[in-house]
Amino acid sequence: MRKTMKLASCTTALFLLTVLVLAKDDVSTTKKPNFLIFLVDDLGMGDVGCFGNDTIRTPNIDRLASEGVKLTHNMVPAPTCTPSRAALLTGRYPIRAGLASKTVNTMFGCNACTGGMPPYEITFAEVLKEAGYETAYLGKWHLGIHSSYQDYAYLPNNQGFDYYYGMPFTKINECADPPNGRSSVMQLMRISKLIYYWATLTVVLYSFVFVSKWFNIVGFRGSLIMFVSVTLFSYLLLKYPESSQRFLCILMKNHEVVEQPIRLENMTVRFTNQATSFIRENKEKPFLLMMAYVKVHTALFTSKQFAGVSRHGQYGDNVEEMDWSVGKILDALDQNGLKDNTFVYFTSDHGGHIEEVAVEKGREGEREGGWNGIYKGGKSQVWEGGVRVPTVARYPPSIPSNTVISVPTSTMDILPTIAKIAGAKVPDDRIIDGREMTGMLFGKDKIAVHDFFFIYCGPWIHGVTFRPDEEGIVYKVIFTTPKWTQGTQACFHTWLCQCKGRFVDQHDPPLVFDLTNDPGEHHPLKLTGETKALIQKAKAARDRHEKAVEPVTDQFSLYRSVLFRPWLQPCCNFPYCSCKEDNTDM
Repeated sequence: MRKTMKLASCTTALFLLTVLVLAKDDVSTTKKPNFLIFLVDDLGMGDVGCFGNDTIRTPNIDRLASEGVKLTHNMVPAPTCTPSRAALLTGRYPIRAGLASKTVNTMFGCNACTGGMPPYEITFAEVLKEAGYETAYLGKWHLGIHSSYQDYAYLPNNQGFDYYYGMPFTKINECADPPNGRSSVMQLMRISKLIYYWATLTVVLYSFVFVSKWFNIVGFRGSLIMFVSVTLFSYLLLKYPESSQRFLCILMKNHEVVEQPIRLENMTVRFTNQATSFIRENKEKPFLLMMAYVKVHTALFTSKQFAGVSRHGQYGDNVEEMDWSVGKILDALDQNGLKDNTFVYFTSDHGGHIEEVAVEKGREGEREGGWNGIYKGGKSQVWEGGVRVPTVARYPPSIPSNTVISVPTSTMDILPTIAKIAGAKVPDDRIIDGREMTGMLFGKDKIAVHDFFFIYCGPWIHGVTFRPDEEGIVYKVIFTTPKWTQGTQACFHTWLCQCKGRFVDQHDPPLVFDLTNDPGEHHPLKLTGETKALIQKAKAARDRHEKAVEPVTDQFSLYRSVLFRPWLQPCCNFPYCSCKEDNTDM
């Protein structure tokens, strides 16, 4: 009897143990997936090994591609920094957020301006926060800081990210040590100074002519203080590059300035350490980590161990150090047992900046911008070299290894795709232009998710890419192209190609290209009945799309994106605005 009871007890215990093990396995397999998004600045289609470069070493990005899928026709809707980044985060054309500049400046130009990505926009970080995710943003932001005095309305912390560590602005030549040039930002400072001069003169004249004696005195004194302050501030920025470093090149942790000016040499190491620490600390929770590199935009910089290691000068060194960082962060996933439960997406914000050329003594003429491979043009251009970006994705449970997607996709697709994988809700109170593409990524579907894809330059649509038949040729209709510097595919006369007026050519009839058989856009199709029909389809789609775009506040107006406001300038220890982050000797 005792033996029978003992056997029954053992059997029961074994049964319960089996149930617990199975339950544990079930929980582990149903744990919410993590998301790791890599965004590189100014990386061209031809800069990466798995996209055809056999002289710059990118083994870690290549490994991602071999273990996942390579998207060879992934596009950005606007080929400059600010609008492209907003589109990736929100899944929407940037014009819907007022991020379509009618001026020459298609990116935000200062830390103390009031333009930015509006807080009413919903990012994929906010979508995942609602689903219980821990979120972090590391690196370059370039989507604004303040809308008014110290409100931090535009920073990542107000857009769904729990933790932010990075540069709120962009990395420009003034950020180098020593500063190695003059960027277009300095031109914006001159414009701001002129605006303040005229405003001051207007106040003085108004106070003398129309207002009472006492207000005349107050108005005059106030105007004089403003005049002197802005003159001194502008003089320091324009005359002394080291001063401009302090105001343009800062490092923030959440809302705090922790380094001013930023020290670039070990910046990639610091970002990498931040990323690996975040992964370790959140390995038991579902997380989203966005690593937005300040590389490979100028000013070029590397850690000492990567200086001079590539066959392509400082630019090649930058690409190889960025790839090293990707590898270290992927290793952190492996070491914490997270590889199989993490969706990884790697891309660039637009094509390589081919106008970037070294000016330092001894390096004059050395190329400092990316290579776009077989694709024409580059950053800020409607051509494929501007809008087509190197992209790979990995998610071992679902994405077949070593596969290729060659149909048109977009960086805007990542928001609805992330939401689908996470089981989160896509915002239904607005138009989402991105398309959920898990069917394609998981190898179940080959049909393009976009009927028409619009290529913006400012608020103007310069081109339309589409595939009339589900499994047919991909066509591109181009209405407007930039005027290149003679003998090049770049706009060296303006540093970046412009969007309108005397800087562009309007094509009537538009150019039509067969991107399936001519991805380099060398041979526009002859004007026939068939091409006329394609043009009409593209025009009709463009017109429908433009009618569906609701007017919003222009974040790139001169008042918001150019007018420099000294009282909004982030500063770690006023009036010196100079500090170094602790524990950065890595």
